[in-house]
Amino acid sequence: MWARTARAKVRQASDRAWPRRDGYPASFENIYLSNGASSGVNTLLHTICAKPETGIMVPIPQYPLYTATLSVLDARCVPYYLDEEAAWSTSIDSIRTAYDQAVAAGTDVKAICVINPGNPTGASLSAKDIQSVLKFAASHRLVVIADEVYQTNVFIGEFISFKKALRDLQRAEPGTYDGIELASLHSVSKGMVGECGHRGGYFELVGFDPEVAAQVYKFISIQLCPPVLGQCIVEMMVNPPRDGDPSYPLYRAEYDAIFKGLKQRAYALYDAFKEMEGVECQEPQGSMYLFPTIHLPPKALAAAAAAHRAPDEFYASRMLDATGVCVVAGSGFGQKQGTLHFRTTFLAPGTEWTERLVKFHRELMDEFR
Repeated sequence: MWARTARAKVRQASDRAWPRRDGYPASFENIYLSNGASSGVNTLLHTICAKPETGIMVPIPQYPLYTATLSVLDARCVPYYLDEEAAWSTSIDSIRTAYDQAVAAGTDVKAICVINPGNPTGASLSAKDIQSVLKFAASHRLVVIADEVYQTNVFIGEFISFKKALRDLQRAEPGTYDGIELASLHSVSKGMVGECGHRGGYFELVGFDPEVAAQVYKFISIQLCPPVLGQCIVEMMVNPPRDGDPSYPLYRAEYDAIFKGLKQRAYALYDAFKEMEGVECQEPQGSMYLFPTIHLPPKALAAAAAAHRAPDEFYASRMLDATGVCVVAGSGFGQKQGTLHFRTTFLAPGTEWTERLVKFHRELMDEFR
């Protein structure tokens, strides 16, 4: 009984949080608690993927949760490439091409996923980019799954939620976009909260058919052991101290210190990449990642082949051995054919460790020059 009461309070706190963020109301009946955002994605994909021909559009590079879940569900991933030269923004041309090719191959495309701010890219989408995706979804009757777990980690500009962008469109053109179905996800694992071990998250369904929402509710109801502590942290995240509360000065100081530290480390890492020969990196915009391109000499590519490893895996392994810094090869997230990347975070304290990366890269390039 206590757990049910706690869940009700968390959902009611969440529906009060949305107007503060977006300027538009929400209803707790449309808010679903989950065991982190990953659990929410799992619920949505299980509900949407009804047959092997079902296709879900997924950004590349992407967080592997999506492709892995689609594989388990025996559904089809429809990849669309992000535009690295435009700070990893969405490209409607890429989305349109991917959709048309999938449909021509017999795929029944049902939804498009967007990660904003991006993982692994660190991109932060503009209102124009978001509205372009929404308009495309409307024209093809696609569900929009907005993974917005890094929404408080934005270094350039401001975070614009898909719900706000949708409501703005609906206000500007009444009736045109009323049929869009949007699912917006958030989590306590990311942002300034960063409670990864406490599984707490939620998603809001916007514009969903009541019968579909009922199936989502049914799927969630199968889970009989809710993470109550994680849900309590969700309540604290969406209902933080306000200006005038006794705890607000301490809360504000801690929140701002975390944000400032992340931004400082992001730019220290970015500056280090700019020193590295053959490395290209977009300016940090959000989330907690950078996803630089690396250009390796032919001898390094040959050494990777001799070791039976992909070049980006070879590079990441050598970096780990030389510096103790663990990065993830870009091939783990998907990348355009013929390109090499790696994903790195800037969560580690301090910035002196970035100098080790510069030294490692210089020595590796000299070794295989």
